[in-house]
Amino acid sequence: MKTIKILILTLGITLFFNACSTKTESDVLDSSKQDVSELLNKLIEKEKEINRLTLELEKCKSEK
Repeated sequence: MKTIKILILTLGITLFFNACSTKTESDVLDSSKQDVSELLNKLIEKEKEINRLTLELEKCKSEK
């Protein structure tokens, strides 16, 4: 009976730590996906700003 309790306890601890490590891994993957998404959005905004400034520069050159 004592052996069964130790076996059940060992299995429970193993499953608990396995679940925790899987959740942590999922959180890290989701975080990195979110970071990439944020960087892409910033890149798009900077590209729009560059295009706007380029148009202004061309406009100024044509007025001279």
